[in-house]
Amino acid sequence: MLNKKFKLAVADVVVGAVVSLLVLAAFYMQWGESMELKLYDMRAKLRARARAGEAVVLVGIDDQSIREIGRWPWPRSYMAEMVNQLAEAQAKVIGIDVLMNEKELNPGLDEIRTIRQAYANQTIDAKPGDAKQAAAATATLVAGQQFVRILDDAEKKLDNDIRLADSLALAQNAVMPMYFVVGEGNSSKQPPEAVVKNFVSGVKSDGSVTPATDFVAPYDLFAKNLKAIGQINLSTSPDGVERAIPLVVDYNGRLFPSFALQALRAYYGLESDDYRFVPGRELVLGKAHIPVDANGRLLVNYVSRETFPRYGFSDIRNKKVPLENLQNKIVLIGMMATGAGDLHITPVGDLFPGVEIQGNVINSVLQNSYLIRPAWAQTLELGVMLLFALFVSLAIPHLSAGKSAILASVLLVVTVAGGIYAFTSYGYWLKIFYPSLMLVAGYIVVISKRYLLTERQKERLEGESVETNKMLGLSFQGQGMLDMAFEKFRKCPVDEGMKDTLYNLALDFERKRQFNKAVSVFEHIMTVDKNFRDISVRMDKLRVASETVILGTAGLKKGTEATVMIQGGVSDLARPTLGRYEVMKELGKGAMGVVYLGKDPKINREVAIKTLRFEDEFDAGDMKGMKERFFREAESAGRLVHPNIVTIYDAGEDGDISYIAMELLNGTDLKQHTTKGKLLPVSETLEVIAKVADALDYAHSQNVVHRDIKPANIMKLKNSEIKVTDFGIARITSQSKTATGTVMGTPAYMAPEQLAGKKVDGRADLFSLGVTMYELLTGEKPFIGESVATLMFRIANEPHAPVLSMRADLPLALNDIVNRALQKDPEKRYQRGSELAADIRSLSQAVAATA
Repeated sequence: MLNKKFKLAVADVVVGAVVSLLVLAAFYMQWGESMELKLYDMRAKLRARARAGEAVVLVGIDDQSIREIGRWPWPRSYMAEMVNQLAEAQAKVIGIDVLMNEKELNPGLDEIRTIRQAYANQTIDAKPGDAKQAAAATATLVAGQQFVRILDDAEKKLDNDIRLADSLALAQNAVMPMYFVVGEGNSSKQPPEAVVKNFVSGVKSDGSVTPATDFVAPYDLFAKNLKAIGQINLSTSPDGVERAIPLVVDYNGRLFPSFALQALRAYYGLESDDYRFVPGRELVLGKAHIPVDANGRLLVNYVSRETFPRYGFSDIRNKKVPLENLQNKIVLIGMMATGAGDLHITPVGDLFPGVEIQGNVINSVLQNSYLIRPAWAQTLELGVMLLFALFVSLAIPHLSAGKSAILASVLLVVTVAGGIYAFTSYGYWLKIFYPSLMLVAGYIVVISKRYLLTERQKERLEGESVETNKMLGLSFQGQGMLDMAFEKFRKCPVDEGMKDTLYNLALDFERKRQFNKAVSVFEHIMTVDKNFRDISVRMDKLRVASETVILGTAGLKKGTEATVMIQGGVSDLARPTLGRYEVMKELGKGAMGVVYLGKDPKINREVAIKTLRFEDEFDAGDMKGMKERFFREAESAGRLVHPNIVTIYDAGEDGDISYIAMELLNGTDLKQHTTKGKLLPVSETLEVIAKVADALDYAHSQNVVHRDIKPANIMKLKNSEIKVTDFGIARITSQSKTATGTVMGTPAYMAPEQLAGKKVDGRADLFSLGVTMYELLTGEKPFIGESVATLMFRIANEPHAPVLSMRADLPLALNDIVNRALQKDPEKRYQRGSELAADIRSLSQAVAATA
C-alpha cells in the first residue's frame, strides 16, 4: 500500500514537472506573448488615469476644420499662416506631424510660369535707322518689363511652398517628420544635407536598433528652414497595437532620432551632439534619461484620451483660441479627422492619432514617467516560476484538492495583484501571464490527473466491492444487524439476485416490527422494478401495520393490555421477531411483561420468551443501570444447570424491549394449589418443597439468589417434574416501584430482611420457600394484612400461626420444620436448602414407615 502511494506521488511529481517545463519553454520561446500583451493592456488602462502635463498642446486637422476650410489637402499657405500665428503666440516648439515630401501641386502657378517662359522667348525685330520702329520697340520693352513684374508677383502669391518655407524660416522653431522604410542592410541612397545634420552626432549604431533601408524626407525647401527633423516610425505589435516606438532608427550605421525627441531637443534648446545613447539601456538628452529596450524602443506611457489641451485647426486660424494658451508650449499639429488614415490602436483601448502618440512620448519624458522592463524583471519572473514549479510538482500532490486550491488561489492573487501594482505605481512591466499559467495549468493538470485516476480506481474498486458488500450485508443480516446489512446492500446494483436479497431483508425488518424500514427496502427495489413480486401490496399493508401492530408492553401505560395484535388485512405479513426468535403467540402476562411462545429458527426449537418493561417502572436515570443489572443477573442465571431449574437460553434487547428466552415448560404453576379444596397431597407437597430446596441450594452455591420464591414461580410439568422459574428476573422486579411508591411484587412471601431493604442471601429464599410450603399445606398464608404496610409489619414482628393449628392432620414434626424455615432471624433459619430438603425427606420417610 505504501509502495502504491509512493508511486502515485512520484507520478504527480512527474506530471507537475512536465507542466512546469512546458511553461518555462513557452516563457523562453514567448509562445504566450499575445496573452501577456492583453494583460499589459489591462494594466495600461489602469495606469492611464494619470493626468498629462500642460507643456504639450495638440492642434488637430479635425472633422470640423475640414468642414469649415475645405477638403484635405489644403493649400500649404494655410499651414504657413498657422506657423505665423503660432510664432506670434510665442509657441516654444511648432511640431508639424504632416509629411510634406514633395512640392505642392499648383496648376495656376504652373500656368503662370509657362506664360512667363513663353514671353521670355519672344524677340522684337527693328530695322536699323528706323526711328519709329526703335521707339515702338522701346515702348514694347517697357511694357514687357511691367508684365514680367506682374507675373512675378502672381507667382509669389501662388507659390505656397515658398510662403511656408518663409514662415518656417521666420519661426526658427519648427519640427517636421520624415519616415524610414524598415529593413536589413545598407542603402546607397544618401539623405540631403538638411536631413544629415539631424542624425545623432558622434554615436554609431551597434546593430541592435531598428534598421532602415530607405527614407521619405521633407521637401528640401522646407528641410532647409526647419529647426529639426524627426522620424515618425512606430513599432506595431503583432496584434496591431502601438505599445512602443523606436526612439532612434539605424540608417547606414547612423542613428536618426524620433519626431518626439527632436521636438524635445528644440524645447530644451539642445543640439544634435547633445544626445548620448547607451544601447539596451537608455538614451540621454540633456538631463532626461530615457529608458530603452534592446532595440532602442520606448514603451509609450499613455495617458487618458483627450487629456492634452487640444484645439481645432480652424479655431486657431479664426483666432478663437487665446494666444496665451499657446505661449511657451510644444504645439503639435497633426491629422485627427475621421478616415484620415493616421489613427492607431493603443493599449488603453482607444484609437489615437499619430500626433497624440507623439504627444504621449513627449509628455512621458517631461514628466519623467516611464514604462520599463527592469533589468531584473526576467530574473524575478524566472524565480517566481521556479517557485511555482516546486509548488505544482511537490506541494500539490501532497495536499488535498481544497487546500491546494486555496494556496494556488492565494499565490495567483498575489502574483496578479503584485504585477498590477508594480505597473500602475512604478511603471515596471513584470510578466504575470507565464507564472499564472504555470500555477493554474499545473493545478488543473495535477488535480485532474488525480481526479481521473481516483475515479478510475473508484470504478474498479466499486466493481470489485459489489460482491464484498453483498457478502458483508448477508453476514450482518445473519447476525440480526439489519440496518448495517441494508447499508451494504444499497452499495450494490439492484440486479435480479439483489432484488431477492433485498426482499428477504425487508421480510426480516417486518419480523423486527420495523415496518417503516421494510417499506424503505421495498422502495429501494421499486427504483428499478415497481412490479417485483408483491411489494406494492406489502407496502400498503406495512403502512397499516406500522399503526396497528404492538409487541410487548414497552411504551404502554401500566396496566394497559398489550400483546401481539395483527389487525385486519395484515395477517399475512412475516411473523414478528425478538432478536432471532420468531414470536408465535402469547402465552400469558406478568407484572412487568408478556410471555410469548417463540421459535429459534436456527435449530427449530420452541422457547418461552418473557419480555420486560423498564420504561414504565424506572425513570431515565435508573433505567440504564437496571438494564445492565438485568443482563448480568440473566447471565448468571443462564449458567445454572439443574433438573429443577428452568434453563435460560438467551437474553437480549430488541428495540425498546428486553427479553429472556428460556426453556418452554408444558405444565402449570402451583398457584392453583394454594386454595382449600385444591391442595396437593401432603406427601406430594413435601416432595415438591424438597426438590425446590435442592434447586435453591444449587443456585445459592453458584452465588445466585432468586428473591421471589412463591407458588407462581414453581411449575409442575405434566410429567410431574418440578421447575423453578424466573431466576435473574426477581431482583429486577423487586426493585420496581409503583406509582404510589409501595413495593411491587409479592411481599407476602418476602423475608423480613428483604422487606427491610437489607442485603439478602440464600436464606431469604428459604424463608420464601417456607411461606410457600405453609400455603401449599394449609391453603392459607402465614402472614396476612389489610394493607401492605400491615403485612410487612406482621412479617417482621409477629409470629405466624402454627401450621398444625391450620391443619390438624399434618405430621407433628412438620411444625418444627415450618417454624425453623419461618424464623425472622436469618441465623436461626435453615442456612442451606440441602438442610431443609434433608429434614423434609426424613419426615416423609418416617411418615411412610408408619403408614
